[in-house]
Amino acid sequence: MEDRLALGIDFGSSSVRVLTLEVESGQVLNTVEQAYIGGVNGVYISEKESLLARQSPMDYIKSLEIALGKSKKENEASGISMASIAGIGVDATGSTPIPVTQDMTPLAELDEFKDNLNAYSWMWKDHTGYKEAEELTKIIGQIRPQYLGTIGGIYSSEWYWAKVWHCLNVDKAVFDAAYTWIEFSDFIPALLTGVKDTRSVKRNICAAGHKGLYSSRWGGFPDKEFLSELNPDLTRIADTLPEEARSIEDTMGSLSGEWANKFGLTAGIPVAMGVLDAHAGAIGSGIKDGSLVKIIGTSTCDLVLGEIDMKNPDIKGVAGVAAHSVLPGFYGIEAGQSAVGDILNWYIANVLDNNKTHTELTDKASELKPGQTGLLALDWNNGNRSVLMDPMLTGLILGQTLQTKDFEIYRALIEATAFGALRIIEELESQDVIIDDVVNCGGIAQKNGLFMQIYADVINKPMKVAAIDETVALGAALMGAHAACKAYGSEVTYNELQDRSCTLKDRIYTPDANAAKVYREIYEKYKLLHDSFGVKGTKVQLSEIMKDLIDIKNGVA
Repeated sequence: MEDRLALGIDFGSSSVRVLTLEVESGQVLNTVEQAYIGGVNGVYISEKESLLARQSPMDYIKSLEIALGKSKKENEASGISMASIAGIGVDATGSTPIPVTQDMTPLAELDEFKDNLNAYSWMWKDHTGYKEAEELTKIIGQIRPQYLGTIGGIYSSEWYWAKVWHCLNVDKAVFDAAYTWIEFSDFIPALLTGVKDTRSVKRNICAAGHKGLYSSRWGGFPDKEFLSELNPDLTRIADTLPEEARSIEDTMGSLSGEWANKFGLTAGIPVAMGVLDAHAGAIGSGIKDGSLVKIIGTSTCDLVLGEIDMKNPDIKGVAGVAAHSVLPGFYGIEAGQSAVGDILNWYIANVLDNNKTHTELTDKASELKPGQTGLLALDWNNGNRSVLMDPMLTGLILGQTLQTKDFEIYRALIEATAFGALRIIEELESQDVIIDDVVNCGGIAQKNGLFMQIYADVINKPMKVAAIDETVALGAALMGAHAACKAYGSEVTYNELQDRSCTLKDRIYTPDANAAKVYREIYEKYKLLHDSFGVKGTKVQLSEIMKDLIDIKNGVA
């Protein structure tokens, strides 16, 4: 594999990145980025429906073309031929299902649906199907209780079937026009390999297992009898799904001549099966058994591996457990928070009207001691993904006075996301999930030392940080490298590829004992709020929390 390269194509929430990787050395050569063109930062929203978040499949394709053009230009400027690319890996957000015709045309591309957002991609953070998700959970509990263990006990409005069912309920014209719904992370690999019939599209086990109720334990996707209990029309979609979903040990197929000729690539090189973006980030962060990888961005995704022969793979309060969904031979255990960076961005854009920057607020917030703000917030501005899995929960900031400063609120919001992260870790550890290491990746982990130190102090574990910014695109490139090695007859494992590329920053954020003690006291108040507002039937005394926060503030001032 000397002189052979791999491409990692990473479709995030607002842009696509293309990373070029040298397979033999594991060296990252360059990364380019292209923002989606339409919507607000790539997202189409509605003033009438705050839970709606859609994207244009045509934006995906156009942005990919621009990004690959940039990658070609960048590589050729460095004397690198695109013909040296031997494999391609792709990740994308999810669950982001796209309604398509049988010949793979997105409905949004058709004149009759071009202005209908229901015909667009239903982005991962679209929660319009929350009622369908609630009903799904109810019906699963009644007739398919075995499904509950793989979804943490609750089906999410972020996921495939809730969205497809909601479309059927609100816009049957779109539902009827769609031959099937394809996950974003399957759509792009199918596009690159020239698939023209949706019946030939392989479905990746990552999106299918974590978002689509797929499991080999019951023979694949949910059965028609179950779907007919939701709505008989949904059984038509079941007919379009394959019996078996595929892991990243497999490929979607070979790069088509059309895409190869556009960018100087070699037709016929393998295109790996797609995965969800966070799972690619875990791969690119060097995930191994016993480590928790936190992909921190607009939201967070937490990923842990479980032994494939573990006694009880059913974990409560998580966003799914699926075999082979991250690395082959392991269960992938997924949890996360629906908003982290988005909360900080909301505060600056919507509350401060962009009159302050993240850097300014971070610098001032860094001058404060833990507990000095007297504030306590709940991190539910976009609902709760784990452990409550309730999209209808909202944010809260407690303890404000006439003296409260903007940077104090900013720090309290960071702390709230850290408390939410700790709640997830405690839930995992209470069910015998072993967490020896916490590895963080993403822009916030790379750029914001205050954020990472607060996490170390709140979680009371060392926080390690992946050495490169683009761990998600790197994970996709490692998938492309693995596919290339197999095509050339080289038996290389994912762990071996990770060892070549996945390194950590020298700096490890270690907990400060005094800060950890203060945060533990505040966290106990957070749990009271968490359960009081999030868990039905909870009856606890809240009348002292405001005064307790004042006492903590006075004690550390």
